[in-house]
Amino acid sequence: MKQTIAIAQEWCIDRLGWLRDRIYKRFNRDTTNGAKRVLVHEILSIQVLSAALFGGLAIASLYWGGQWVLQDNYGRWALQWTEELNELGAPLYLSDDGEALIRLESFVERYPEIDRVSYYSQDGTTLFAVHNHDGGEAVPDLTEDQLYDAIEVIGGKKPYVMSSDLLNPRQFEIVAPVWTESLVDDGLFDFNAIDLDGETRTELLGFVGINLDFVIFHDRLLANIKGAILILLVLLIAFAAYGRRALQRALASISDLQEPIKELAKGNLGVKFNPAEHREISDIVEALETTASALSERDAKLLEMANHDSLTGLFNRRRFTEELKKEIISVMRKGHTSALLFVDLDQFKYINDACGHPAGDRLIRKVADELSRSVRRDDVVARFGGDEFAVLVRRTDIHGATSSAETILSNMRRMAHIEEDQVFHVHCSIGMAMITGNNLHYDELINQADIACREAKSAGRNRLSIYEVSNGDKRKDDADVGWMNRLRRAVDNDGFELRFQPINRIHTGETTHHEVLLRLRSEDDSIVLPDAFLPSAMRFGLMSEIDFWMIENASKAYSVYSVPGRSLHFSINLSANAFENDDLVEHIEACFEKYHVNPKDIIFEITESLAVRHPIHVEQQIGALRDMGCSLALDDFGTGYSSFSYLQKLQFDYIKIDGTFVEDLLNNPVDQKMIRLIAEIGAEAGMEVIAEYVQDAESMALLGELGVDLAQGFFVGRPTEKPEHKSTPISLDSRRGRSTFKI
Repeated sequence: MKQTIAIAQEWCIDRLGWLRDRIYKRFNRDTTNGAKRVLVHEILSIQVLSAALFGGLAIASLYWGGQWVLQDNYGRWALQWTEELNELGAPLYLSDDGEALIRLESFVERYPEIDRVSYYSQDGTTLFAVHNHDGGEAVPDLTEDQLYDAIEVIGGKKPYVMSSDLLNPRQFEIVAPVWTESLVDDGLFDFNAIDLDGETRTELLGFVGINLDFVIFHDRLLANIKGAILILLVLLIAFAAYGRRALQRALASISDLQEPIKELAKGNLGVKFNPAEHREISDIVEALETTASALSERDAKLLEMANHDSLTGLFNRRRFTEELKKEIISVMRKGHTSALLFVDLDQFKYINDACGHPAGDRLIRKVADELSRSVRRDDVVARFGGDEFAVLVRRTDIHGATSSAETILSNMRRMAHIEEDQVFHVHCSIGMAMITGNNLHYDELINQADIACREAKSAGRNRLSIYEVSNGDKRKDDADVGWMNRLRRAVDNDGFELRFQPINRIHTGETTHHEVLLRLRSEDDSIVLPDAFLPSAMRFGLMSEIDFWMIENASKAYSVYSVPGRSLHFSINLSANAFENDDLVEHIEACFEKYHVNPKDIIFEITESLAVRHPIHVEQQIGALRDMGCSLALDDFGTGYSSFSYLQKLQFDYIKIDGTFVEDLLNNPVDQKMIRLIAEIGAEAGMEVIAEYVQDAESMALLGELGVDLAQGFFVGRPTEKPEHKSTPISLDSRRGRSTFKI
């Protein structure tokens, strides 16, 4: 019976599991098709499934448990009839007692659960049966197994055999043998006691069988179970409905968070969250509100940092440029005029050097406050960097702008700054450019105000200079602005191109490395050489960006043209602006790592003038590049007045002789002696000497005689779109004063 209950429970669990899998497959199919599962629905589904699972288990347990309890009771009741076996067996040994059968029928009628009482002979043949109901079926004889089992219990403690039907547990069959026992001199019955030989005599008279059917109790149990199941189902449905409503109320706060979180993700930090009733959801809402507040504060700080100078709190150059653009649009639409003032402090470097940078910072803040007090409320003051400031004077003519500039000059003259018991009087120079309908480009306006400020400094400082455009200057300025725009686009859109010129060893003709050269593609698809655009790049402060572009793209070219088995070395020029950038070394390291460049294959060229003007700063940068494994070359050597003193100090690997010494080498003995001296110094210092601008074989041969190691020029190889290894070997016959060339 217990095994049957377990099988039934397992079946219920399997069916509920199948139902759960069907629902989950539906959810998963929706998710696969792009739909997102809804948390509320999923929780409610799990709750309903759980209720159904436990409800089914409860119903199954109730039914099968009731069956098991009832069957156990059936067995106990059946045992009660065994106490009546003696009376029921009377018809077998009191055959002449007519009342025995009557008592038997009365006994059977008194107990409706008794289906019949059957009597069998010693061999198991049916003698007769008393049925509790009319029309009883014929009673089968006892089977051999039943007969054998019944005989075995004679004289035992349990003088009967009870069995039940597994498929119909409400029915029981009890079979008991009926026998007589006689002892010597017992005075009972008519037999010869002498034949007993002093032993007990047992005589089997037959068998009696009782068939019990507890259908009344079974039907009553089923009716009660059905009623209990119905009540349980009603309770489950009520529980599911209540649970659904409770979960909907509990999860409503989570659903309410959906839209505010979407708005928060879009950047709407002012979104409002509805208060939650539950502590957990309330904590989430509080965390989201704290996050939104923190993000709002962070954005405000970032906006402040992006728009304002960190030292003075004034607008920075970027934000000032935006305000200037807005004012230009206003001038264009409304037809009024405005003015741009460029303010530069006079002799600020002296205060910095005398009292240190902290003192300089305090002075800058004081000047910023004074400038803000000197202008109107609608005017804009910004710090461009260092000791440079800009002022946008809105809606004014040239007289009003001049008055504003004079007010600034006057207030600055009266301002005194005390530092370490020293009193500093701060003066400034101001350049002014008018914003009119004919002057609407912000870069040009800034450049004009800057030019006027430099003119004020050149005229004696502490004064105002107004920019005035002459015809010649205007054409030059227009050309400069045009170059600036073209260069800006080239930097932003990769408009530059690279060329590679070989540098060969003079005596072997072997190409040792290539110098990477910069070119600009013009609008008519012609190539523009650096001499045409680099001066403008220097004037407009674009050289540092061009240098970084050069490093990035030269590294990329290295990765493209590197061939296994053939060494590729590049020589890259760096301007003075590159070394003024503190991020130079980090940028080079990042490019080399990105494009897998071996630093030992790279030579950086710097000009002699840069090494002379900034020896300390350049020395630090060169040391960092050398630590990476790069080589260094001193370009344009020989043009300075103190070249030799920096050769050993800066530890260069190559010296590049300026082309002016090579251009007329064959006809100029002074140039020959100069080149020989440079070659000897380079050899003594362990440096290789490179000669530029080699145009013919005779010059190359003579350079070899003078001790020069390497040559570069059109004779060696013209700049090409990709690196090419060209051979120009020569053999020198100095005894005859002539050279033989193999080209």
